[in-house]
Amino acid sequence: MEAVTKILGIKPFTCPQCGQELPLADLNMAANAALCRACGYAGPFLNAQAIPRLTDEQLARPPKRVQLERGFGDSLSVICRPSRWPLLFLIPFATFWSGISMTVIYIIPLFQGEFDWATGLIGVPFLLGTIPLLLVILFHLFGKTVVTLSKGRVTVHTGLFGKGRTREMDRSSGMTVSLEPSSYRVNNVPQPEIVLASEGREIRFGAMMLSKDAKPYVAAVLQRAVAGR
Repeated sequence: MEAVTKILGIKPFTCPQCGQELPLADLNMAANAALCRACGYAGPFLNAQAIPRLTDEQLARPPKRVQLERGFGDSLSVICRPSRWPLLFLIPFATFWSGISMTVIYIIPLFQGEFDWATGLIGVPFLLGTIPLLLVILFHLFGKTVVTLSKGRVTVHTGLFGKGRTREMDRSSGMTVSLEPSSYRVNNVPQPEIVLASEGREIRFGAMMLSKDAKPYVAAVLQRAVAGR
């Protein structure tokens, strides 16, 4: 590997999970696949972000709106609440989009007893657009993503007021954690997401709902928990 680095002027390839240097024999460039014999990672390595190795002190100081909780049976939960910065745009936009349209099309005519159903149909797109907009605002205020690792299972729940999407998989000895580009883009740049892989199954999360600071921290916590450290 040192000879390749000197001749081609490139840096050695490293494992996106543990940062260990990868020999060429364990790389498949065409398939973008790698095997790390140090930590057991098996997956893509090009464009994947290396998970930082955090000290005990750094792990004890999670970023804003991230919390660690120990549960029964030595289970570990990582609770991530979305950033509230988007509310600076969402609330004024919802006030303009929903407040003005709903007031003009529905509220004022109903109070004046002059409601026209034909006009009311024109307001249906505004009404349908208001519902998901309000849900997004409520999620940024009260929603959360909770990743729970127990002895045999991993659960990822994203939701609001106890409702939402829950995904589970068996926790095997070969489970890996990685940070990989997602299909979600900001300014045409793919945003990273956390990928949990075990026995041919994957759970991907965090591309939209986790902040830029939270993603590497959560990935580092999960990697350390999976490794049993």
